[in-house]
Amino acid sequence: MKFYTYNYLLSRIEVTNWVQIFFIVLATSVLFFGVFKYYKEKKQSKYRELSLIALFLVLIIIGIRINDIQIHKAIDNGYGTALKLIEELSETMDTPKEDIVINTQAARDGAIIRVPEEKYYRVIYADGNILLEKMELYHPQIEIIDSESNS
Repeated sequence: MKFYTYNYLLSRIEVTNWVQIFFIVLATSVLFFGVFKYYKEKKQSKYRELSLIALFLVLIIIGIRINDIQIHKAIDNGYGTALKLIEELSETMDTPKEDIVINTQAARDGAIIRVPEEKYYRVIYADGNILLEKMELYHPQIEIIDSESNS
């Protein structure tokens, strides 16, 4: 069973995809160059086609980027709920949040948390409250995923 640390969940929050931004800037530059050359030399239609190709490329890349942003926002919300749960439990249990691990990357009903001294709890959401049910795992095979091991 895999458990994720607070630092791992924090490191998984989406970072900007610089490769896609580079291609958007490059395609936009080609688009502006093509439009400029087309208007400067009206007799040569090759710049018009270059501008159209660049325009379509920019639109496709922007569409892909918007889709990626929506997908990653949903994933980040899952990580955010797990982080918030760990932070709340840290305050409630008077335990450092770095010592609490959770078996899911998105906090949901039925998630299992482990606190120091090998204590396990099942998370139950009820009417906006968090209930913890103490559990005992027999012969658990635990793998802790931390930010240093999976960066």
